[in-house]
Amino acid sequence: MSDCCSGDRLLTLAEASAAALRSIQPIRETEDVPLLDAYGRVLAAELPARLDVPPRDNSAMDGFALYLADLKPDQPTRLPVVGRALAGHPYPGTVPRGAAVRITTGGIIPAGPDAVVMQEQCRIAPDESRIELEPTVAARLKPGENIRRHGEDVQAGSMLLPRGLRLRPQDVSLAAGQGIARLEVVRQPRVVVASTGDELYEPGVELPAGAIYESNRYTLIGLLRRLGCRVTDLGILHDDRNVVLPALKDAAAAHDVLLTSGGVSVGTADLVRDVIAELGKIEFWRLAVKPGKPVTFGWIDNCIVLGLPGNPVSVAVACLMFARPLLLKLMGAEPTEPLRLRVTADFQFRRKPGRREWLRARLRFDPARGPLASIYHTNSSGALSSLSWADGLVELPEDCAGVVPGDAVDYLPFGGLGVE
Repeated sequence: MSDCCSGDRLLTLAEASAAALRSIQPIRETEDVPLLDAYGRVLAAELPARLDVPPRDNSAMDGFALYLADLKPDQPTRLPVVGRALAGHPYPGTVPRGAAVRITTGGIIPAGPDAVVMQEQCRIAPDESRIELEPTVAARLKPGENIRRHGEDVQAGSMLLPRGLRLRPQDVSLAAGQGIARLEVVRQPRVVVASTGDELYEPGVELPAGAIYESNRYTLIGLLRRLGCRVTDLGILHDDRNVVLPALKDAAAAHDVLLTSGGVSVGTADLVRDVIAELGKIEFWRLAVKPGKPVTFGWIDNCIVLGLPGNPVSVAVACLMFARPLLLKLMGAEPTEPLRLRVTADFQFRRKPGRREWLRARLRFDPARGPLASIYHTNSSGALSSLSWADGLVELPEDCAGVVPGDAVDYLPFGGLGVE
């Protein structure tokens, strides 16, 4: 165990995260994947734009392309419609002065006209052979009205997508709009998940006396998959050193990250921490946080080991607040601070200062008071229902002694933590 674990002082979340992040090197291996397999993956290299977007001036509206100089300021303007410029079907040649061309959204602006008037602002002949504009409409039109200029969205040679970006649907779409069919991405982290405890049983079987159904793996595997990890489920390990040790040893040899739930506290059956220390090295254990105090971080050879608590709320919060930034760095993405919104507390809560604490919370909007945060009726770390009820977390800093209604508090929406 490293020096940072010595003594009785608990590491703050910031201290633990900084120490862990310093020790992690991003995955270097990359792979080439088709666009439809790129969602959630991390871009391995900066992607420059190949094309100007739009490739030519085009219309932002359905309407008529015309010359502003042809519009009369003091009486209605009547213009013949001499053709069409439909999306994918340009108008050939130059539009003659004193005429207009019917144009659809995305249609290329034909040679000559310098504005597009929306069709709703025109009186259109039944056969669409002519249009009429009132002077008030003509006066509002400006050069370039309703025209999307060549290259105004993306210019060829500019940076389209940066290295280290976790690709969202809109990012993949941006690449598709450049005609790019495949992307170079970082290899997915190989993460293996296990839960420990003689009391745990899989859903679907009949429970013996004193047993409970195991649920933590379902939380962890879901969070890890959403993050973009390739997950192996090691299942439930019984509280037997002869079971836990070889299972963790073999799992660590084949994966980048070993993530366990339970067995890292101080109970007589909590074997995981001792097994990790025997097989590898524990960098630190126990953080000044609530829930999630008995978090363990270490290594077995080149495999990162994250030992999380066994209570369902503790394991979820520890994964989101501690494990997630480490995994992002491993993936080659930039770990960022969670989104924090300053909102008004609609609850009272007393506590002992000293640890950073997260309360399961739900946000609502009050027209008079703005966004209000309420908390779940129990603060028990065993209340799995609180996570389903909540849409985020209220974060209380280490020096906070309590909250009363009307106080400003930090609210972390689950969406900002990748839990939509």
